[in-house]
Amino acid sequence: MSQMIPDLVAAREELRAVADEVLARLAAGVGPNAVEVERVDVKEEAARRDRSGGLLPASPTNQAAAEHLAGEVRCMANTPRGGAIVLGVEDGTWAPLGTDLDIEWLRQRLDDLTGIAPVIEEREVGGARVLLLLIAESPDPVEDSDHRVRWRVGDRCVEADRAEWWTHRAARIGVDPMAAPTERSTADISDAALAAVRKYLEAGSEDPELVAGDADTLLTRLGVLRPTGTLSQAGVLVLTPSPTAQIELSRLDVAGGNVIGRFDQRAGTTLIEALAAVEERLDAYNEVRPENRGFVEAGQRQLPVRAVREAVLNHLVHRDWMQPEPTTVRWIDADASLEVTSPGGFTGGVTAENVLTTRHPRYPALADLFRALRLVDRQGVGVPRMYQTMLAEGHHVPLIESIAGPRIRTTLTGEPLRPVMAHLLGAVTPLPRRRDVRVAVLLDALLSRPALTAASAALVLQSSVPAARLALEAAESCHVGGVPLLSRHGDARLLTPGIANDVRKGRYGSLPTSTDLLWFRQGSADTVRRVAKEWLDEHPRVSSGDVATLTGMSQPNVSSTLSALAAVGDVIVRGPGKGRAAHFVSTARD
Repeated sequence: MSQMIPDLVAAREELRAVADEVLARLAAGVGPNAVEVERVDVKEEAARRDRSGGLLPASPTNQAAAEHLAGEVRCMANTPRGGAIVLGVEDGTWAPLGTDLDIEWLRQRLDDLTGIAPVIEEREVGGARVLLLLIAESPDPVEDSDHRVRWRVGDRCVEADRAEWWTHRAARIGVDPMAAPTERSTADISDAALAAVRKYLEAGSEDPELVAGDADTLLTRLGVLRPTGTLSQAGVLVLTPSPTAQIELSRLDVAGGNVIGRFDQRAGTTLIEALAAVEERLDAYNEVRPENRGFVEAGQRQLPVRAVREAVLNHLVHRDWMQPEPTTVRWIDADASLEVTSPGGFTGGVTAENVLTTRHPRYPALADLFRALRLVDRQGVGVPRMYQTMLAEGHHVPLIESIAGPRIRTTLTGEPLRPVMAHLLGAVTPLPRRRDVRVAVLLDALLSRPALTAASAALVLQSSVPAARLALEAAESCHVGGVPLLSRHGDARLLTPGIANDVRKGRYGSLPTSTDLLWFRQGSADTVRRVAKEWLDEHPRVSSGDVATLTGMSQPNVSSTLSALAAVGDVIVRGPGKGRAAHFVSTARD
């Protein structure tokens, strides 16, 4: 039988307790004992000595120290149950030297170097500031820069045989810590948490008999109650009381302004109860827009309810649950915007540049529990759904970014509205294409740029070039009012001129004077210049015919403007060839 392990919070507390014992011994002038030293490495800050061994002044940043610590962090992450590092104690003598390293800087640098962002806490030993790093056990082997796997044995990091590493891993918790058994049982789940479970399942049209059934049957169907009668880590995290807040909500009048509403999860309540409370408050904040908003549909919320829910749930499912800080949710009244921020960076190859198309669940068992609760659909549709629903209701695409910490932040902005996008997408046929996130993203891009090639489409779709070609073909199959949505020019696609003209004329809603939508059809000399430059960013040459097609201007006017630009070498110069072969090239290539 697999060895039982405590839940993640308890594991963190157990590791902290071992480290605190070591700190107490250090304060008494005694080094850690043989048992403690295997889990706690005591180190001085690297690169703090001069050639004679003297101690150099401390600094809040020390790249050499971060690089040295990176190897130790990888080692502890590969070690069963993880480990801790006490930084700022002299090697060999255990004398406290202290460190001035900034915690946020160090955690970010370690994440950059290793993909691991440990919990870092400030402590005091003998009057000196030291740092305590708590490193969780990794679900996968973490390689050093020389592609070897090391783990802690005794007081040293030694190379581990990969097969042995996986044998230890399988014997302990398998491949997902959230799937691991704990020592908790159904008795640890409160009536309020079970009531919240039943409420979510009822809303998700789950089988009424299951919803009304006994707790053990219900929890077994959810996948969190093991045949042994113990809960999985995912079940403990979501359904049992937490000693600290896991999610917080605040309402501000403007960004960085006054807090006019707040919800803090109380210690001793469960994540599922707190989630229900946050959803209820967000539903009240996210008001229905007035009916006199022109092309905005009556009854439309300030932000799509589905996008709001997906933003919050994605952060709860994919955040780093080893970090103790809560997921924070902010609603800002002035722009009807939502910000959700959670600890931990991207994992599994996901980045801010490919989050729309790349999937990697940090905790598959936790994601499955949220699916079983009917809170999310199948894995991987949350971010595309946010994109599609935001665009379909006339909003900008979600902003999903990595910020210092490391943390991930998602921003949904309700103002200013772009009703033209909502109504244009709402007129697309065939009807299923209105729900195609690729069509929505491509249409949004083509309202603000003259054309897309497969390469530039791949960037906006966050996909490969072959996948972008398929997406462009799907968009080409769409029509608006019987007119094809896209037309071709060379290797590029653009909005069909008739549709672009209808948008400019306000058929799909008036365009604010400050908008950048369809700037390339304004018919000015600057338009010609900008369009020529954008075309040359992807092509070796541009002709007056190219620019005339992309702008809707007459070719003679375009030709004279291009000639004037070429005469002074502004962006373009004339290429070889005359008559029909006349063209221009970028000054950067001249």
